[in-house]
Amino acid sequence: MKKVLASALAGLTLITGSVLAGDGQSIFQSKGCAACHQAQVDTVGPSLKNIAKAYNGKKEDLIKFLKGEVKPKVWPDKFPMMQPQLNTTKALSKKDLEALADYILSNK
Repeated sequence: MKKVLASALAGLTLITGSVLAGDGQSIFQSKGCAACHQAQVDTVGPSLKNIAKAYNGKKEDLIKFLKGEVKPKVWPDKFPMMQPQLNTTKALSKKDLEALADYILSNK
């Protein structure tokens, strides 16, 4: 019985993570992030793949950056271009910031 419960909880965690990443993708699109960031290719801004690599296992660090609390780990010399956009991410709820971070980090 314990194995069944543990498996169910693990499955629920995976589903929840996928839902959050899906919500994060919607936020990413609706807030205009795709204008500068693509999934696999660096363009005006770094790719989501490179951001995910830099913040691998450090979701809270990424959220702190999106809230404007710390400097970026990726392309710090181009930060002045991103800085005005932080007004958009700073206004997001905690839940939306977590979903956005989950989506970004899912692009490995």
